[in-house]
Amino acid sequence: MNAIATKLRKLRELYGYPQEYVAYQMGISQAAYSKKENGKTELSLTVLEQLASLYQISMLDLIALSLPDLLILAIPKTIRANS
Repeated sequence: MNAIATKLRKLRELYGYPQEYVAYQMGISQAAYSKKENGKTELSLTVLEQLASLYQISMLDLIALSLPDLLILAIPKTIRANS
């Protein structure tokens, strides 16, 4: 699994979203999203932009930050999203 795919899985888990929810938000099937999250298909800029928007982070942060730094950035956003 590549680094971006790992970040996507961890963000989804942090937010408490099932794959079906994220896939629905993106307008794709759960199977198609699963392949993206597992690194089996390439992530286009459009897909990265959609996911960054869903998780309320910038696309640059999604790409550039380390996994621990990204999760630290996302934690306050998950609190607001789940309130």
